Amino acid sequence: MNRFFLALVLVLSACGVTSVGVPCENRGDCEPAQECHDAPGGFCTRGCTEPGQTRDCPAGTLCSFFGRDQMVCSTPCETDANCRINFECVLTHPGSTKSACRPSAAWTAQNP
Repeated sequence: MNRFFLALVLVLSACGVTSVGVPCENRGDCEPAQECHDAPGGFCTRGCTEPGQTRDCPAGTLCSFFGRDQMVCSTPCETDANCRINFECVLTHPGSTKSACRPSAAWTAQNP
């Protein structure tokens, strides 16, 4: 998989687009300072501390709970259609007006 995705990451990086949310198999598939997070197909991202905020995240992304109790930078969304397959669009935290993509509840339940 990875030559294609590495090339995609490099092209997007050169264009100023973040690789957060790009599928991955390992850390080498992601930009520096990002990890390959356990999610359907892998998910390049990095941790953050304040849900709904952009401070710790690359441009165009925001901090969100990402299944379980982990917070990571994720891609904003308006509906599930804005997210990858096996991901859903959910509020970044209770009471928020901002939403981001995260693994679907069904996937999370099967992969504790």
